[in-house]
Amino acid sequence: MAAMRHDLQRLCEASWRLFAEATKDEQHRLAERFLSVLGWHDPDPVALLPFGSALPTVSYVLQVGDSPTMAAHFLAPGLLQPPSLQATRGLDFCEVTRELVDITGAMGAQYAFITDLQKSCLYDAENDELLLRADIPAEFTREFGNVLTLDEVAAGSLEDIRRQPCSMLARQLREWCQRWSDILVRQARMAEDKAQLALDRLLVLRYLFYHDILDPEDWNLEGRVADLLMKALSPQPGGTGWQLRQLFSDLWNDWRAEIFAPDAAVDEILQHDRIAVPMLREYALLSQGKFTLPTILESFNYGEAAEKARVRTIPEEQPARNALLARQTSATAHSVRMELDINEEGYRTIFHWFDKLIDLYDRMDVEFRTQSRRDTGVLRGLDLLDFGKSPGGADGSDKFRYAVENGLVIYYATPRQQRTARILLYLHLIACYEESGERFTGFPSLRSALQPRPRLLDTDRQRIYSPPESYDEWEVI
Repeated sequence: MAAMRHDLQRLCEASWRLFAEATKDEQHRLAERFLSVLGWHDPDPVALLPFGSALPTVSYVLQVGDSPTMAAHFLAPGLLQPPSLQATRGLDFCEVTRELVDITGAMGAQYAFITDLQKSCLYDAENDELLLRADIPAEFTREFGNVLTLDEVAAGSLEDIRRQPCSMLARQLREWCQRWSDILVRQARMAEDKAQLALDRLLVLRYLFYHDILDPEDWNLEGRVADLLMKALSPQPGGTGWQLRQLFSDLWNDWRAEIFAPDAAVDEILQHDRIAVPMLREYALLSQGKFTLPTILESFNYGEAAEKARVRTIPEEQPARNALLARQTSATAHSVRMELDINEEGYRTIFHWFDKLIDLYDRMDVEFRTQSRRDTGVLRGLDLLDFGKSPGGADGSDKFRYAVENGLVIYYATPRQQRTARILLYLHLIACYEESGERFTGFPSLRSALQPRPRLLDTDRQRIYSPPESYDEWEVI
């Protein structure tokens, strides 16, 4: 193994400059010699032109078993940016690796190995994830040497590579958002809260892209976002900013997503290509793993200790709330209003009690239908929420909308808590619609759900005015 690593390092150091000046046949010979050191003999060359790419690469499909396992792409020096430089900006790709990973997925291969014989990257194309990177041959032989050999791949080495933890992805996402927030404040003279709103929109948009719940007969969100990012990455990106502004406007007009509602300060800045184009180019170079709900939540784990705790706090069962839910009937469930205190309970309480409220609606809907059948002998074509009488969902009423607009009050104590809670509520709603298969007709209004925290809540009064515990009741240990 040590000899193989030594041979690889010498080959990379000797060949990477030659690769740029070599003919196509010579490039193939150099690439195949590199692969043969790793045990891959007679690899299958593949052209990228049928995939719509004009990148000057020498590419191969490497196969273990009956299906393609990995695509190996060899680039001339100068095309591949230093992976460590991308990492310092919170990015997972450069424009070249982004294109090659997409092509690898279209080939049906799960992994993409990309190298210019000096710098190297390994991606999981199926999961859109950077696995390994190296800036110099010595680093490549240290990080990649035991992973890419034919024998090791056949034994499952690619599946065994340790994936980046959620905390690392969240930190990179937070740093990217903060860097662009600073750019918007400094270069575009935006107020900080407006800059944060612009970034919040991008977070929700990307999450919605991966969990598209919009009616495909009326909308093609995937196509619109893909066209927007391709335009930003193209040599002629003029009009990208206006296209972004129009997408935000349509999400508000057609789906009533208040986070995209017209905002003169944000819309005026983002419509300019000098801001929108570089921001969207980098936005396209962030991996899918950065836009999961746990990662986005964890990205707010910074700053003061109390706010960090609110991100990590696991909701506790509340006997009073559980009792409230337990005693409801189909005649009363519609009037339940759950009050949550972000300041004391943390952010995860939103998911926990929202889901409990939906469970209540589902149970009461079954009770309502059973009672209706018992009373009339037929199942009536209406449900619990149709006339604001009770929760349910069969005939056009929307239990998720009802929960947000009528069943929840989420108290926030600071603008940061309001911002975080709003993003998380949007993401959780999107996930609920997708998982349930409920028909989505538009986002509920969040105005009644998100409220400033009063100086004293009922829970505060109970804690303040409850009689003190008697020390006589404590157990002596």
